[in-house]
Amino acid sequence: MLGKRLARAPAQLADGFARAVRRTPDGGLEHVLRTPIRRAVLEAIFWQMPQHFDPKGASGMKTTIRWRITRRPGSAADTYELQIVDGRCRARRGEGKSDPQLTITLEAAEFVRLATGNSDPMNAYFSGRVALAGDVMLAAKLQSLFRIPGRAQARQPLSTVSESR
Repeated sequence: MLGKRLARAPAQLADGFARAVRRTPDGGLEHVLRTPIRRAVLEAIFWQMPQHFDPKGASGMKTTIRWRITRRPGSAADTYELQIVDGRCRARRGEGKSDPQLTITLEAAEFVRLATGNSDPMNAYFSGRVALAGDVMLAAKLQSLFRIPGRAQARQPLSTVSESR
């Protein structure tokens, strides 16, 4: 009984976080992400991405995706990278030595909304909240590689399929 409850804990936590993001007004989410909690929130999401990665569609794939999360106090951006190699996914903070095949640039609040299934990536792109540079086909493939917690069995995209402006 306890084992079953513990096994469900990560999903319940993710669902609760997604609900909290959904209920938080835009200004409130942006305010929280200008505080020191920003790094903890971003890292929690990035470190969970490999757990929500579906390796079936990434067989034979070797790529790096760079995420630039803007509007950090002091005007710098937080940078994270996802490395996908032969069906495995790893997240790291900072820039690697090689150029990424895709760079996704967006504000922290929009990233959190996308990661929790509370924003539509296509709408975010077309309204200018998400910018892409690099391999647009890779951006389109991301939709099939990740599952968003809190969405029952549905695959939700983490990025959009359009190029940066």
